[in-house]
Amino acid sequence: MNMHPAVRSCFQIRLTRLWCWIVLGMTGLLVVGCGFKMQGSVPLPFKSLHITIPQNTQFGADVRRAIQAISPDTRLIELSDATTKQVRELAQARLEQLDETRQQRIVALNAQGKVEEYELTLKFTFRLVNAKDQVILPATTLTATRSMPFDERVVQAKEGEAATLFKDMQKSLVTRIVRRISAPDITQRWETLSNATGEAAENIETVAPVNEPAIVPPMWQNPSLTPPPVSINPQ
Repeated sequence: MNMHPAVRSCFQIRLTRLWCWIVLGMTGLLVVGCGFKMQGSVPLPFKSLHITIPQNTQFGADVRRAIQAISPDTRLIELSDATTKQVRELAQARLEQLDETRQQRIVALNAQGKVEEYELTLKFTFRLVNAKDQVILPATTLTATRSMPFDERVVQAKEGEAATLFKDMQKSLVTRIVRRISAPDITQRWETLSNATGEAAENIETVAPVNEPAIVPPMWQNPSLTPPPVSINPQ
């Protein structure tokens, strides 16, 4: 018995849709079987955290927002809420900034010997410690690099482009910082330190806390692309 073309077309469409749902369902089962989980909240093992990255910088604000996004139950303890001593008593852990540098390097010159391309680099060093100054994550340095063509005829525009590139590098570092402090080995280390008692606890090395920045330090300013004037001493 021949099927009417319109009916046959409708039947084929429904059959195709059915196979699509079957394939999607099997794919979902395979993904679950492999242990894959959708990215979302990754609660940090500590209930309170103090961050020494200056709060009044874009980078510091972004780090705080990112941590709150993955671990909303972790309370951020700020200097604006208490004294330095109280903050260290209230915070179960501290994310300490050890160093931050922004550099530019000439990587290409044109035929006239003028700068044609810069390499911009952002380096950030941090560590994670608990309230007893025991190291959860030792000093870790993250680096981001971008290349930028340069034209001295539009220095102001290039300064703006460099600022945009540094912001892009900051976003990259924020993601990497959050990913690092939420890794499984951090939770394991936290549990080890929390459960250490007696001689084992006494043998754990401690570090001196870093000084709290009162204002935005000069290191947070982007380097200028305009070379400083050369002083000429009269003979």
